[in-house]
Amino acid sequence: MRTIVNAPSIRHEEGQRAGDILLNFYHDLGWDSKTQTLDPTKVKTTRSIYYGIRDAMEELCPDPVTVGMCMVNSGPSVDESVEGGKVCLHEGWLIDDSPH
Repeated sequence: MRTIVNAPSIRHEEGQRAGDILLNFYHDLGWDSKTQTLDPTKVKTTRSIYYGIRDAMEELCPDPVTVGMCMVNSGPSVDESVEGGKVCLHEGWLIDDSPH
């Protein structure tokens, strides 16, 4: 099962670091980092959105290797079948960590 949603804006707030851009993206998709584990391998988006995140991160951290490794390890994947401006969330992208 998968859900297609509108991509959130790529944003950061004053004083944040490059990695916060990626964290903001996931929080804006609905991730609650206090109660959920995120599996970024189950988040797919367009090439344009992927590069938008990467480029915004490189503005704050001009080392392309650092940004590239962050995107490889924690970024969404590019899926050419995802419609422009959308993100595809595959089942299991969030895992509830709260006690039952």
